[in-house]
Order: sequence, then C-alpha cells, then structure tokens
Amino acid sequence: MNKHFNQIQVAVSKINRQHIQLFFLVLSLSLFVLGAGAPDDGGNIGR
Repeated sequence: MNKHFNQIQVAVSKINRQHIQLFFLVLSLSLFVLGAGAPDDGGNIGR
C-alpha cells in the first residue's frame, strides 16, 4: 500500500502549473466548440 502511495505522490509531483493551464485551455476550447455547434431550441412546446 505504501508503495502505491509513493508512486501516486511521484506522479502528482510531476504536474506543474503549465500542465494545469493547458488542461483548462483545452477543456474551455472544447466546451466552446460544443456550445457553438449546439442547435438552437426556440422553446416552442407542442409544435
């Protein structure tokens, strides 16, 4: 168990600020593309 914890700790320590910024940049751009391609629902119920 202690070996696994040490491996996780080493993996997390390799993540720096630029990796997190890149992740959020890619996430926000992908959500923007998905939102831009979403169909416009007029809200007309029962048509």
